[in-house]
Amino acid sequence: MKLLVFLSVRLLRAFALLRTLVILSGCDISAGAKCFASSSVRIRATDGGKLIIGSCVEFDRFSDVTVKYGVMKIGSSSYIGLSAVICARESVSIGENCLIAERVTIRDQDHSFGAGMVTARSGFVTSPINIGDNVWICANCTITKGVTIGDNSIIGANSVVTKDVPPNVLVAGAPARIIKRL
Repeated sequence: MKLLVFLSVRLLRAFALLRTLVILSGCDISAGAKCFASSSVRIRATDGGKLIIGSCVEFDRFSDVTVKYGVMKIGSSSYIGLSAVICARESVSIGENCLIAERVTIRDQDHSFGAGMVTARSGFVTSPINIGDNVWICANCTITKGVTIGDNSIIGANSVVTKDVPPNVLVAGAPARIIKRL
């Protein structure tokens, strides 16, 4: 019985890794050496989108990285956490040695909406996101379009970042504001 359980677990792990690799196939993606994607990771570059991944980048389980039309760069030795969602229609740049924790959402676009418009068909408004080096984005944060986060900054858990964050600060809240200089 133990052998059957052992073999079943091994088979499920192998299938999960294969699923990740199949989703990666056919994309416009370049990656440096020693990158790692856990099981059930979805990485896509479609409609002319381009994804550039530095070396030693790790994608945890169920993370979802999508580039449609735009460009996304993820710097070396960065970590994308469990169930993180990162979407680029124009440009998302993540620096080196960044820690993106679980359930973080980073999107460089919003839907166009307004009176007389059908939101689902009205297109998008985009603006680039730039995240500096050595940035820690804690769990459950949202980074909105047009934001720049300076080097060595920390975004506190559950924060919503709607404005630029200078280097070397801790921000928190919804909307995020400076709590402490580092």
